[in-house]
Amino acid sequence: MSQITLRNARLLAADHFTAPTTLHISNGRITASGDDAADARAGEIIDVDGQCVMPGFIESHGHPSMYGRTLLQVDVRPDVVDSIADIQNAIRDAANATEPGGWIRGAGWDETYLEDDRVPTRADLDAAAPDHPVVLTRTCRHMLLVNSKALDVCGIDDDTPDPVGGRLVRDGSGRLTGLCQEKAMDLITVPDYAPDELSGGFARAQQQFLDWGITTVHDMSTSRTDLRLYTELAASRQLSIRLRPWLWALTQMGYDGILDAALAAGVTSGLGDDWMRIQGAKFVLDGGVGGKTAALCCPYEHSDETGILYIDDETLTRHLREAVAGGLRLAIHSIGDAAIAQARRALKNIGDDEAVRTRRTRIEHCTLPAAEDLDFLAEWNIIACSSVGFIYHLGDSYLKVLGRDRMPRVYPHRSFIDRGIVAPGNSDVPVTNGNPWEGIYGAVTRTTKTGQVLDAEQNITLAEAIRAYTSDAAYTSFEEDTLGTLAPGAHADFQLYERDPFALNPAEWLHLAPSAVYVAGERQPLS
Repeated sequence: MSQITLRNARLLAADHFTAPTTLHISNGRITASGDDAADARAGEIIDVDGQCVMPGFIESHGHPSMYGRTLLQVDVRPDVVDSIADIQNAIRDAANATEPGGWIRGAGWDETYLEDDRVPTRADLDAAAPDHPVVLTRTCRHMLLVNSKALDVCGIDDDTPDPVGGRLVRDGSGRLTGLCQEKAMDLITVPDYAPDELSGGFARAQQQFLDWGITTVHDMSTSRTDLRLYTELAASRQLSIRLRPWLWALTQMGYDGILDAALAAGVTSGLGDDWMRIQGAKFVLDGGVGGKTAALCCPYEHSDETGILYIDDETLTRHLREAVAGGLRLAIHSIGDAAIAQARRALKNIGDDEAVRTRRTRIEHCTLPAAEDLDFLAEWNIIACSSVGFIYHLGDSYLKVLGRDRMPRVYPHRSFIDRGIVAPGNSDVPVTNGNPWEGIYGAVTRTTKTGQVLDAEQNITLAEAIRAYTSDAAYTSFEEDTLGTLAPGAHADFQLYERDPFALNPAEWLHLAPSAVYVAGERQPLS
């Protein structure tokens, strides 16, 4: 039996770290701490010299396989490109390394941070790679930008109608701009990567999660291909993080739905083991704020647009009812207040109130809840799986399209906590960078990466923000006793820091990185 004792470890205790003490680990579990962790049964003794020990972070809403694919693509995130010319240069470099006719994929662009202050167009991409089909995914993952070659390959022209729940954006003369929103993305058929490429990309993703101190990740878009990859990696013991897959329910956004197949096969929530365990089914109701496709009750600033709802109430309720009857928990992507209201109506109409209330049903993102939504979440024990990491990374675009008055309603963590609503934080990686400290910084300071303060009403404390990425996140998978905690009986998934976060100013949190990360009591290599 493997036994480890950490000496001189300062353990996280709500809003502070303890005086140096000991932590005992046996066979991948924490068994005791403090005076109870006797050296007589210590096994290997590691003196950590007063470092701070925290539970491993839990990414409660991410897309690890998608992130792995992104790491194989052209990087056009705001941290890398400043202008459309920079995007064009990156595409040209990729074209020079790709056989004519081969697809060029990229991800991460956001017009908010481009010097040009506009959305790129197909003409911009045509100038960089006229002989290759090019597809660039916007940072929100709710839009694609493609060039003329890609439109031709996919059989799309100016006469192609908009699909229900999506839009092929056109210019003033009716010509396609190359921007495909929401279900229009389904029309762009891009070949997937080969299995060995997917494995390689996911290996890089796993390493990055560990570097961030993340030891468990919920995959909110698990496809057949992803599930096969995870199963193979788990069987061959190549998982270094714990995975909590949510099955992509319906065909939309370019992804094939697997709800019907899962129900036919008898797949239920809880299937799996401590390394990989199925959570439930994920449904998507609307788009994203920055691209103005999230469904709002009132229009975006300086616009008459109110976003896009994917699905009607009757159809949504039917699918949710089928999933619940089949033993699957529910996670419902609802960003705008109109989408949250639709989710609320559907959950009330399923006809199995007990299942909705007791299975820890989740509203994903829950970006702009109204007062009646908060009442519903609290009364029905619904989890607000909040993408509060967006405040730091995307808050500038939110302020631009929603206006100052709506900012106190955006990811309202103070309201969540005060009403007793469990609200784990997340990054939606690769939509934004997955470092939890950036989400923690945004939750505490309500400040964007350009220094804009969104509001002074919804701030929470550092202790509350850390809890959002540890024990609150563990609650979403019924694992609060074994994940996100240093209590006896928990998995020995933890991280060490040389500096005490409570002794730092918030700006310094952005530069924190663990000095060591352990999963199941085994120290993991860091980059």
